[in-house]
Amino acid sequence: MKSKRFDLFFILFLAAMVFFVYRLYGYQVKSNDKYVQQVENISLRSTRTLSTRGSVLDRYSTPLAWDAPIYTVRKKVVFLADDLKRTVIDGFEDRDKAESFLKRLEMYGSVETDLPIALAERLKEYPELEVSERIIRYYAENPGLAHVLGYLRGDGEAVMGAEKQYNDLLTGTPGEKVIRVDSRGNTVAVESESSPLPGNNVVLTIDAQLSRFAYDRLLATGKNGAAVVMKTNGEVLALVSVPSFNNNLFSRRISDRDWLRMNLDPSTPLINRAISPFSPGSVIKPFIAMVALAERYDPSIEVSCGGSFQYKNTSGEVQGIYRDWFLYGHGVTGLSKAITVSCNVYFYQLGLELEIETMNVYGKRWGIFEPTGIDLPGEGTGLLPSPAWKKEKTGEGWFPGDTILTSIGQGYLSITPLQLARMTAEIATRGAEVLPFIGRERSSERVVIDLDDESWDLMINAMKDVISKGGGAAESGTAYTAFRNFQWPAAGKTGTAEQGGSLPTHSWFTGFTPVEEPEIVVSVFVQDGGYGSGLASEVSRDIMEFYYENRNR
Repeated sequence: MKSKRFDLFFILFLAAMVFFVYRLYGYQVKSNDKYVQQVENISLRSTRTLSTRGSVLDRYSTPLAWDAPIYTVRKKVVFLADDLKRTVIDGFEDRDKAESFLKRLEMYGSVETDLPIALAERLKEYPELEVSERIIRYYAENPGLAHVLGYLRGDGEAVMGAEKQYNDLLTGTPGEKVIRVDSRGNTVAVESESSPLPGNNVVLTIDAQLSRFAYDRLLATGKNGAAVVMKTNGEVLALVSVPSFNNNLFSRRISDRDWLRMNLDPSTPLINRAISPFSPGSVIKPFIAMVALAERYDPSIEVSCGGSFQYKNTSGEVQGIYRDWFLYGHGVTGLSKAITVSCNVYFYQLGLELEIETMNVYGKRWGIFEPTGIDLPGEGTGLLPSPAWKKEKTGEGWFPGDTILTSIGQGYLSITPLQLARMTAEIATRGAEVLPFIGRERSSERVVIDLDDESWDLMINAMKDVISKGGGAAESGTAYTAFRNFQWPAAGKTGTAEQGGSLPTHSWFTGFTPVEEPEIVVSVFVQDGGYGSGLASEVSRDIMEFYYENRNR
């Protein structure tokens, strides 16, 4: 019995030894190359050298966004020596900044700030200080550029604007150094080394000075809003949204307090109103007029405007009364005058005659309410409603009243300031397709709105009269007062968009200048700004004036 147990034990022992020898053979012989490589890898160390990000410049090479060091200065002593304080004061151009830096350093013991490079190097020589640095993104102190530029977060992620759109171009290639070390961590050899490659600079079509002026002028109204200034070839000179934000807060790792404050702000400063849709009011009337002209509608047909329009059914019963903005009416009115004085009564009847389906055919054909395709992330888009859209969204059918309201830019219809600027540019160029851009050029040889010369003459002259035609309240152009004594020929259209109930109206203006060989389009939206003949027209006039006075820089 004992012999059998011994034999079994011996067999198990022998099997274990065979297995052990086999595994040992596998490790030492068959997998030798694999484990040698692992050992070699353990002895290699790799370090990466960060590259600098390309700068963003405006059309005149003004820096808008760039990389630069930020310094953390920590004191190792309780009191700072007088000679060190003198070095700091002498190192700053602004004495107030120097004293503020010293005060914070003495109070908190550590300060993160931007310093003149020469001063930073001097401070590194003082043993009582510890000076470290890191590269961060800096932005021009220009709130008129915030939404166009976007920002780079503290973790390096590009958010919004040109920073996100052109991230691949702006991002450089990091360098890498691979060294071999011994078991004690000492460097034995440099295996490979590559230098970092900086990112590419990006030059925008934006005019920083014009953007600043447009922002300040809008801000002075005390209202939120947006302004788009664009050349008629699609180059965007300014794309401004009010309120704005400070891009530099994000690149320095924004505090929880600032982030919460910005996100809870009811004025929504992070929203780019220039590419967001709003109810346009009468600035959409040129579109309705172009649809009529494309349909061969006779512009000489006149209606009598007595201040209101009664919509009647086939039995002659009044179904609704729709009022004109001018209580006393504009009298006998044809298409040209209807554009100039913004006669609602005329467009109520014109819209009913055209019908909503026809408006949608041309809206899609011309792309008026489609995204412009601008090289900016997050572009919103307007809406030209249709019976099918209303049924899907509300479950209700389409009524004649919906067509009446759509005809004057009310109801469900919406458009972005940028889309409005594009439409205006296509009117200014007599139908040529305009593709807005801020960086990479886009162009088109296509005629997108195909009207005859007589129709274009009517449209442009009527919009010119909006600005230049005086007379009584029933006859003068709606922007005449705002543009009185304006030195340069211009054409445009005002808009007053109701929000319903007792809410204030939005103020709109869109126009181009000069008239004969148009250079720029200006579209301004003032949220809760009242009549289009007021704030939006006044802001637009000042922007046009600034453009002319500074265009030959």
